[in-house]
Order: sequence, then C-alpha cells, then structure tokens
Amino acid sequence: MTKLLVSVRDANEAQTALQAGADLIDIKEPNRGSLGAADLATVEQIVAAVAGQVPISVALGELSETPTDSSIISWRNLPDGVQFAKCGLAGCQNEPRWPLNWTKATKSLADNVDHVAVVYADWETAGAPSPDDVFSAAQENRAAAVLIDTFDKSSGDLLHHWPSEQLAYFTRRVQQNGLLLVLAGSLTLRTIPSVLMLDPDYVAVRGAVCAGDRTDRIDESRVASLAGSLAEYSPGEAKPAPGISAGREG
Repeated sequence: MTKLLVSVRDANEAQTALQAGADLIDIKEPNRGSLGAADLATVEQIVAAVAGQVPISVALGELSETPTDSSIISWRNLPDGVQFAKCGLAGCQNEPRWPLNWTKATKSLADNVDHVAVVYADWETAGAPSPDDVFSAAQENRAAAVLIDTFDKSSGDLLHHWPSEQLAYFTRRVQQNGLLLVLAGSLTLRTIPSVLMLDPDYVAVRGAVCAGDRTDRIDESRVASLAGSLAEYSPGEAKPAPGISAGREG
C-alpha cells in the first residue's frame, strides 16, 4: 500500500500530521525552496516530538549550495532519529564533479541514515542533471530511494512536466532495481489518484494538506482525508505501459 509522507516545518505541524495519519514525517523549510533545509534546532525539536513513532526524513537544500550558517541542518549534524536524508541537484548540470561531490556528502552520513536520490521533473529549468544521470548515480551510490519532485513550484505539477507514459517508464525502472519510490511535485487531491496507479512506496505532500499555499500551516483534516483515501485505495492489476525514456525529456 502506498504510504503518506507529509513535509512539516516545526514540531507542532509534526504532531498534527502524526495525529492525522502520516506514515513518514519529512522536515523542510518551504520558504527556502523545494528542498529547503530547516534550522538544526527545529529538526531536533521535531525528532523529539515524533519520538520514533514513524520514520523521519530531512531535506538538506541543494548540493551546489553549502550552508553558511552553522545553525542550518547539514549532512554532518543530523540528530539521532533521522532515517533518510536528501538534497537536490539544481545547478549541477554543468558541474562534472557532481557525482563525486554527492558521494562524498552521502558518505558523511551516519550508518543508520539512508540517502535519497532526487530527480527533478523540471530538471532543465533547475539546471539539474538528467533523470537518467541521477538514476545511474543513485545505483552506483547505493541510494535507498528515489524521490521525483519539481524544483519550481510555480510552473506546474509533476504530471505537467512528465506525461503519464514517461513517468510510468521511469518509475518502473526505479522499482525494478529495488529502490523505494517517492512521488511528489505539487500533487493535489485531484492528481494523486493518477500517480497511485504507479504503486509508489510513498506519496509526498505539503501544499495539498496546507490551509492555503505550501508556506501556510498544515491542516489536520486535509491530512486525515488524504491518509484515509490512501488506506482505502486498492491498486488495479493493470499498470500504465512503459513509454519513452524520461531521461531526455523536460
């Protein structure tokens, strides 16, 4: 069954998401971008609030951006209780050393923290490596999961950038290689049923469960409604047929 990942910005939101049925708590600061890193103190407070009830993931910003403020969470100062860490690859497209830099960063993680490869559906806009290149690096780097997300939250959702056949082909590759599949990218209650056909391990949301836009507070009733819908969803036997490669398309 596809589980629900909810991105939160503080301990109060984490408690709200937990009470409403979230299966994984993701920590990010939406005012800092698609994968904006939160303050270290905030991460520690959320980890304490979750208290091991569900797994926790953290967003660490973009690989090309090194935090200048030591109070911002980074690869090296993750508190105990975090299971997954991820960063985006925006701006790395023309940086030939990005796979090496990514490997170095992930190797600084504690042994009990898995790293997540991030594929931006709007990778050309983000100046990120192509999905094919990220997937190859994920396999070489022994990533635990692949997150497909969008970088520019104002330019359309996941399905706007990747047609269903294209998305189905790429997600099938991820699943066949044994990596967890997480689908995000401004998904809404209207579009989530379409991606559930792909049987992802997690659907990741923030804006869809906020009272307003993604920078507003999480609404408990919206989280509960989505969690209930996922629990009731029964995937059909048929899946979308593989289509064109997602690695060379926008």
